[in-house]
This record gives sequence, structure tokens and C-alpha cells, in this order.
Amino acid sequence: MNKKGDIWISAALYTAIGIILIGLVLSVGMPFINKVKMRNTLLQTKEVMYNMDNVIREVWNEGLGSRRPIFVEIQEGDFIIYDDTTSGDNKDIIVWSVISEDKLGIEPGAQKGQMVIHEGNLEIESIQLGQGYQIELRLDYKGSNIPLITTAGTKQLSGAYNLVIEQTSDCGTTADRCIKIREA
Repeated sequence: MNKKGDIWISAALYTAIGIILIGLVLSVGMPFINKVKMRNTLLQTKEVMYNMDNVIREVWNEGLGSRRPIFVEIQEGDFIIYDDTTSGDNKDIIVWSVISEDKLGIEPGAQKGQMVIHEGNLEIESIQLGQGYQIELRLDYKGSNIPLITTAGTKQLSGAYNLVIEQTSDCGTTADRCIKIREA
């Protein structure tokens, strides 16, 4: 009779040990998985921004009427296009920013503008915010005199979009030609 109880006790112990081991593996592995996921998001967004910059510059160099479609997918973070109608320093600039728990290989500065990394036309910056980091990727067209216009003014993107980038003279500003970014 006592043998039957022993089987149930050992089954309950093995189940409890299994659950404890799974919990330990998840508690140790999840931060690593989240870091790899965030790093992958950063790399994919960098690729999107490189492609977008190449298309904008190609369209600008080809002349009026030039047009190119581009697919943009933003998985996480804020992707904002500040156009020529924006006032202040955020004029003609494309910014992606995200808050991360890890540095992701980007050395942070204590304040904005302190530690900026330049990769071609892309500016990469990390700012320490208490326990986390704000990582920002920027394409700045102010110095290159390429005015940007979006169909709805300053535009925030999240998710997947088919965009059309075209050079037009219908700018609505003082510029005689501009790059218009709109949804296809």
C-alpha cells in the first residue's frame, strides 16, 4: 500500500523540480533574448534608414519628377519625419528613437549631442536615462539643403508602410523644389 503513495510523491517532486528548472532557465535567458531582439530591431532600422537615405538622394539628384517607391517597416520605437514646415532644429530630419535597457554596443553620452557616431549620412546617438538608454538614429538634411515635405506635415510611422519618395516643385514653402514623402 505504501508503494502507491511513493509513486505519486516522486511524480509530484519531479514535476516541481521541472517547473523550477524551466523558471530558472527563463529568468536567466529572457534578458539575453530581449537584448538580442532589441539589437536586431536596431540593425533592421539602420538598414531601413540607409535605404531611405539612398532613395532620397537618388531622387534629389535625378531632378524634378523623379519618383521611387520604398517599403518601410518599423517594428519598435518612434520613427518621425520632420518636414520643411517644422520650426526650430527639427526641420528636414528623419529620426528613429527607442528606449532600451542595454547600450547595444553604442557608448552613451550624459546629454544630447555629446557622443554622436557618424556612419555615412546616419547619425547614431545613445543617451543614458537613469537605468536605461535612449538610442536615436538620425538622417539630417538641413546641411545638404534637401527640403522634405510629407503629405500630412510632421509624420510618425509605426508598422509597415509603402511610401513614395518624389521630387516635386509643389512644396508649399519657399523652396523651388523639394522631396515629398507620401504613402503609396
